[in-house]
Amino acid sequence: MSDVLKISVVLPDLRLGGAQRVLLELSRRFAMSGHDVSVVSLCDDGELTAQVPDGVHYRPLLPSARRGVGLAFAAFPRLVRHLSVTRPDVVLSTMTGTNLLTAIAHFAAGSPGRLALREAVSLHNTPSAITRWLMSVLYRRADVLLAVSAGVAQDLKDLVGRGALVHRVPNPIDEQRVRAAAAAGPSHAPQEPYVVSVGRLAPQKDQSTLIRAYAASGLRRTHRLAFVGDGDDRATLLALARELGLEARVDFLGALSNPYPVLARAALLVLSSRWEGWPNVLLEALALGVPVVATDCPSGPREILEDGRLGRLTPVGDHVALASAMDAELGAPMAKRPDALAAYRPETVARQYLSLMLHGAAETGP
Repeated sequence: MSDVLKISVVLPDLRLGGAQRVLLELSRRFAMSGHDVSVVSLCDDGELTAQVPDGVHYRPLLPSARRGVGLAFAAFPRLVRHLSVTRPDVVLSTMTGTNLLTAIAHFAAGSPGRLALREAVSLHNTPSAITRWLMSVLYRRADVLLAVSAGVAQDLKDLVGRGALVHRVPNPIDEQRVRAAAAAGPSHAPQEPYVVSVGRLAPQKDQSTLIRAYAASGLRRTHRLAFVGDGDDRATLLALARELGLEARVDFLGALSNPYPVLARAALLVLSSRWEGWPNVLLEALALGVPVVATDCPSGPREILEDGRLGRLTPVGDHVALASAMDAELGAPMAKRPDALAAYRPETVARQYLSLMLHGAAETGP
């Protein structure tokens, strides 16, 4: 295989999402290294289509947005055709459903290239026995298995087989781009001091515990609570805020294409999740100098926050402990190291990906 790679990066869409942002950033870095990179989206949908990097080909397989099984069935023959015609040296996919579809298409196309599957979520996200069985069968046939955290890597080893070689490669964080986006505005932030949560309004994120913690903390008198994100739990969370007498103190800002101005102006970021894979927002907060409190959930927060040295960790679902940590962090923020994010620089992470995709071994040097 040539050291100049033809790489197809497969995504379900280019909607606002952590996986999409990460793979677009990696695609940028691959192209900057001289590789021929295509972002293959199952459908032409999403706010991030305008952010496909210069020098990267954008190849949507379907013209309109679809979801779930309908999208998979419609996109599958087109993905097989793409792989058969372009014959990439590497096919890199992410997100469980897209990984399974890509793996089957890769084998159906007789693609000679290497198959790299990136998993970014805990198996808590995959309760389906059928999906887990498909993962166990198809993931073990990949040439490279990538996990964003130690917890996700262990999940994959348990699922695929303890002899499986799973490479832990964290997500990148481009500090300069995050800071530039934060300065670009406009900001939808409240005018008063506030604490912020950034993420989908969903059971996994457990924002109800955060609202209860806010109600129990001294912050309810000095700071507002702002949620950036949208989801099925919005009505439930609104009702809880109303029940606790906090309706006038809690702001639901919705999903924002640029959440960084709101994050940068926050007095504190709180992650209240029951589980994660690798919560990028913690890295983004650290890049912006925003103090952090997070639940010690599986998996990611403990790794990112270095066992609590870069931000306070609390038990999952314990609103009293979370309230105490929020008050303590605002009163005396944990000290931050200037080099805390060095291992997550995009060029470093992209080099690890490229080394694995080309040679099957990661380069970890600076």
